[in-house]
Amino acid sequence: MTTTVRDAPSRNTPARLAVGFAGFGVAALGCFFTGIAWMNPPVFVALAVLSAIAGIVTGHVARYRAKRLGADGRGMALGAILLGWLVIVVCVLATLALVWLLSGTAISIDGR
Repeated sequence: MTTTVRDAPSRNTPARLAVGFAGFGVAALGCFFTGIAWMNPPVFVALAVLSAIAGIVTGHVARYRAKRLGADGRGMALGAILLGWLVIVVCVLATLALVWLLSGTAISIDGR
């Protein structure tokens, strides 16, 4: 069994950036679901989606750099990609639930 010793730790900045963006998306969703954002929900959902998209893009860049340059951070990049997609799915489901709820309210108020 041979081990390789690196002189200096490699720095994969896009991997750290991707995890940060994905974390911001989760934080925005956390604020949305705890009730802080119920005064203006579209803003928090939009921020969560934008953060998730940024996390996905930088995650792909980080995985490419890790593969191409042999840098560390492939796991962090993959986690950011998966977390970004999870945030987008939750935002889409929350938006669909809100539309369904509002359409049901409109029908019941209309009296048909």
